[in-house]
Amino acid sequence: MIGSFRLPISLTSGGTSAPTILSATVEDANKDKLVVVFSEVVDITDVTGLTITGDVTPTLSATTGSGSTTITFTLSTALTNGQSVTLNVDSSNTIEDPASNALLATTKSITNNVDAPFDTDYQAVLDYATTNSITLPDSSTQTAQNQIVLDLKSNDIWSRLDGLLYFKGSAVTAFKLIDWKRLVSAIAFGGVTWSSLGVKGNATNGYIDTHYILGTDSTNFLFNDASHGANVFDGTNIGMIMGARDSSGTPYHTLIGKLSADSSSLFGRLNAKQNGFTKLDISGNNIFSVDASNIYYHNNGVLSETTSGGGLGIENWSLYLLSANTGGSATIYSDMGLGYWFAGNNLSDKASVINSIM
Repeated sequence: MIGSFRLPISLTSGGTSAPTILSATVEDANKDKLVVVFSEVVDITDVTGLTITGDVTPTLSATTGSGSTTITFTLSTALTNGQSVTLNVDSSNTIEDPASNALLATTKSITNNVDAPFDTDYQAVLDYATTNSITLPDSSTQTAQNQIVLDLKSNDIWSRLDGLLYFKGSAVTAFKLIDWKRLVSAIAFGGVTWSSLGVKGNATNGYIDTHYILGTDSTNFLFNDASHGANVFDGTNIGMIMGARDSSGTPYHTLIGKLSADSSSLFGRLNAKQNGFTKLDISGNNIFSVDASNIYYHNNGVLSETTSGGGLGIENWSLYLLSANTGGSATIYSDMGLGYWFAGNNLSDKASVINSIM
């Protein structure tokens, strides 16, 4: 009997076919890691011949996974949401299979799975600032402010606002003057001062022009359905939270404020056609709302007073903060401190939630 024999079987993958790239991906959990999957096991010596082109051009380093089908590279700069990039391989690359078949020159579009870091509406605020050469807040402030937008949205408040100026925090003054809803810049005049608490008037000539005009910019601030809100961090002084000026810029009416340090003579109203309140606690978060029958004053999330005065008349008044007129010719400038201001729908039902968010 003739003995049988077997031909040797190679356990080395590769054969005569060169490896190819199946996918190249950057995931949100590892924004600085490029994971490349090959059609077969490959070895890599270094990153020679590998580059990234596109919206950004980070360099590659620190490879891991040699001897497997998946090679991970570290990017010199992490990707961000929406960046379009491509992996480019030229013939000098050191990637080959165990049979020494080299990876041929090629390109592979990188799948960017990095999530958007911020809500689109807050990102729009950052983009507005960048477009207008306004310095952005630090990363921790951006994260905190983005959370405010998310919380306002999840509680059905954001969509009901027309304007929102947020003066708190460590951002530069120009950033604090951006209206987050309308993406326009308010203007500060006179001797207002700024701190992490917000903006403070000087009782002489300081005020903020919101560039919000009732009747023109009023999408949510409507007849029988309106609110103004403001945070007051220094409410012990005489002055105005908010007033209105006519189309010529002449001080016209006091909307929300107080004329005396005596708490018995405090008042507030959404416009000059409405009754005022007998008392405003002022300090903290204040919301003034109106429906068809009444106006409501909430202080720090709690209903403080209700008075008759529905039927809000909306006129083409420009809204000013820290300045108003008492009904005569004299203009009053406030030395109050304001942390934020907003205008929108009747938000009396959201007073306690706004108090916790803002």
